[in-house]
Amino acid sequence: MTCRLDAPEKLAWLEIEGGGVERQEVRCPRREETIDVRACLACERYATLAIHPSGKKIYVVCEPLDDAPDEGA
Repeated sequence: MTCRLDAPEKLAWLEIEGGGVERQEVRCPRREETIDVRACLACERYATLAIHPSGKKIYVVCEPLDDAPDEGA
């Protein structure tokens, strides 16, 4: 999967926090809470991982879904 750098407003770059013996977490913009990175990678909005040029930060790239509100029938 490729990353569309020409449309940054359509992507969320979530920094992975923690590592080593610490639990790895990300701040989910949809749930508005910090979740385990494994739950984030299992989400259908997950696109790919990105590494900062310094090599010191890793990001989860999250694509928005066009969730139209369900207005019922």
